[in-house]
Amino acid sequence: MIKKILLIFTFIVSLFGYSQTGDCSMLKEGTFKVTDPASKKTSIIKRSGNIQTEQMEDAEEIYDFDLVWINDCTYTITPTAATAATAARNKDLQKAGTMMVKITRVKENSYIQRVTVASNPKFRRMDEVFIVKDNK
Repeated sequence: MIKKILLIFTFIVSLFGYSQTGDCSMLKEGTFKVTDPASKKTSIIKRSGNIQTEQMEDAEEIYDFDLVWINDCTYTITPTAATAATAARNKDLQKAGTMMVKITRVKENSYIQRVTVASNPKFRRMDEVFIVKDNK
């Protein structure tokens, strides 16, 4: 009986440990890279304060987003008025509106994020985002 209780306790503790996301505080500011699975293009993401900027490698357009942290591992991004007013891929950005990003797992050099869009409940995307280390 004690073995069964210990086994159940160990199982519950291991599940709890697995569900932990890790320390997301180090991800609130900095530079990151993510590759779009469809286009295979890499985007450079920079976060500072309440702004997130994104720029595809080898592209001139820079997209700014208002960034609001809901908790340590969840934030929303909304295209700024300037981003929404420009052309290129912004029609998709305007349709998307606010996106919620939940960091589900933090690794040594990357993190896993789940992105959802309020205006499109069917949209779900999981990405591994890589941390770009400062060369200072």
